[in-house]
Amino acid sequence: MRTMRSQALPMGKAIPAARVPDRQATGCVAKAEGVGLSFGGQRILDQVSFSLLARSAILLRGDNGAGKTTLLNVLSGFVRPDFGRIHLWINGSNLDVTRCDPVEVARAGVGRLWQDIRLFPTMTVIENVLAATPGFVTQNSISALVAWSRVRRQEKDARQEAMENLRRVGMEDLASSSADKLSVGQMKRVAIARLLQSNAELWLLDEPLAGLDKGSADSFMVLLDEVRRLHGKTFVLIEHQHERIAPTCDETWYLADGVLRTGRSS
Repeated sequence: MRTMRSQALPMGKAIPAARVPDRQATGCVAKAEGVGLSFGGQRILDQVSFSLLARSAILLRGDNGAGKTTLLNVLSGFVRPDFGRIHLWINGSNLDVTRCDPVEVARAGVGRLWQDIRLFPTMTVIENVLAATPGFVTQNSISALVAWSRVRRQEKDARQEAMENLRRVGMEDLASSSADKLSVGQMKRVAIARLLQSNAELWLLDEPLAGLDKGSADSFMVLLDEVRRLHGKTFVLIEHQHERIAPTCDETWYLADGVLRTGRSS
């Protein structure tokens, strides 16, 4: 690889700031530029660049260990790359993911469906959904004491929204059930309701069909397609059953030896 020599700027000259285009100019919710990451001397991501269009669905493919989940971790702020930039334009925010922590990225509007789902097992179904409500006054105890009436109103509105999101995923009848009593398919539906509650615009879905039988997988795919179509979400999906999910995606991206190749879905 050719090494670029840096040139010193004349004394008193400021380094010009890089211009970051806005979403209207790009039509994207995310744009990566030359992202690189190595673990233990092994290159996981090698100059990865992409443009992710709003309301699109991307199937991310690659062999086991290729770095697919790592790329989602970078996109959501859990892993910081060695170099490169990822700009997000979601929910009115314009930020560089590589300079943010996971909480900042989540608040901006990036949501995850994890392989292990990660519901709170000792909480009820509706409590799991309520936990994703953004902007609660109760997140600050002092504010909650000062604005008690506002807190009560927010809690009422949030509970109504949570019940509506549970209805959308067919789980309203189990709102009071403990999360640890649910089947895998039910837990995944609650996780979708939680993402809706969070107002996340970019959804990173890691093996959404894992652990589901054919009937459950088919109905879950219908649900995901409805969510994207009706709510205008953008999806990046990792799924080993790619032949089942590819027809619903706009593009298929391939990650191999750290190199990302993008292309149209067949």
